[in-house]
Amino acid sequence: MTVSAVIPCYNCQNFISKTIESLINQTIKPQEIILVNDASTDNTLEILKQIKEQYPNIAEIINLEKNKGASHARNHGVKNAKGQYILFMDSDDIAEPTLIEGLVNRLDKLNSRAENKYILCYSAYLQIDEKNKQISNIARGIQVEPEEILGYEFVRNYIISTSGVLVKKDYFIKAGGFNEKIRYSEDWDLWLRLTQLGGFAYVDEPLIKIRRHGTNLSSQVNKMLEGEKLVLKQYSIDFVKEAIFKRKLDFEKNVVDYVSVLYKFEYWEEGFIELNNLLNKGYNFYNLYFYLGLYYLKHKDIDKALEYFIDTITKKENHGAALNNVGAIYLFKGKKKLAEKYLKLAINYFPSYIDANHNIKLFDKEIVSLIDLKFTWRELRKVLTSYNG
Repeated sequence: MTVSAVIPCYNCQNFISKTIESLINQTIKPQEIILVNDASTDNTLEILKQIKEQYPNIAEIINLEKNKGASHARNHGVKNAKGQYILFMDSDDIAEPTLIEGLVNRLDKLNSRAENKYILCYSAYLQIDEKNKQISNIARGIQVEPEEILGYEFVRNYIISTSGVLVKKDYFIKAGGFNEKIRYSEDWDLWLRLTQLGGFAYVDEPLIKIRRHGTNLSSQVNKMLEGEKLVLKQYSIDFVKEAIFKRKLDFEKNVVDYVSVLYKFEYWEEGFIELNNLLNKGYNFYNLYFYLGLYYLKHKDIDKALEYFIDTITKKENHGAALNNVGAIYLFKGKKKLAEKYLKLAINYFPSYIDANHNIKLFDKEIVSLIDLKFTWRELRKVLTSYNG
């Protein structure tokens, strides 16, 4: 198995050398490291030339005259890659020495008993800041059967960065590569297309360190959410439903996750009907209540929303999204002591929680409107993506 590492490089003079060093020090080295300079305006190109001089047999530079974004740079890099597999890396992230070895071994193991159905492999990860300080616990993915992964990915993107993702080159090409017209959530768009071609392997060790800082593209949270909507609109709701219900989960769990996607499509009434059907059958688990709360919040029935969010917390005391929403509603109602209680609980469980940290800063305002507040419209990841700057 031969591996080509592809790195889009744009104004990355401060970090690219460490990224390259982490690849050079792999226990299984890549055949080549393709460095695609995306018309950088700092000293990136000069640093890349120095890297090429230092590692002439492995480093290759592609210099683009016009900046066209990371997706174009990655596609261009893959087009020129010689390896059977592509390892994507971002220009400021760090690979653990056993990254490639771990990914390759996991793919080999699963494919040896699954007729080569797995076409991509990724690992758990840690987040670091600009000074290499760890700023998160281990963020983990999932290992499921090939026929299940599309449904899981529709509900939640489990691969939040391209860094450290190993994919078969021919399947990447078959899937059409990165959509260069999509500015945000372009990685999730690609994963959804790849899940329809084969399975995803997962290594439950943090083999990659993702750097978070103010210049990360992914720090544009609201734009990413809009990008998710654009990606979802490429699929019919019937197609999404079929994929979600292929997962080997309890019926009610699939229903609630399906409702979460219906809400993204703005199909609020359809989602409400699904939830009520579960409620009438006697189901009473926490996320059923959470999504009922979101329905009433969407329809400005604040008291009913509050009731269901509190029911959620009663069932699951560390439900961050419900804690934030309860705190926000109490703040709107002028009950600042109660608001502070719930918002501080949310932040205690999730210190980098953007919505809760925003809301708690509104305490000095005499009157807080619904527009001032940040409500959370989905369940949180176990480890939040950190955004600084």
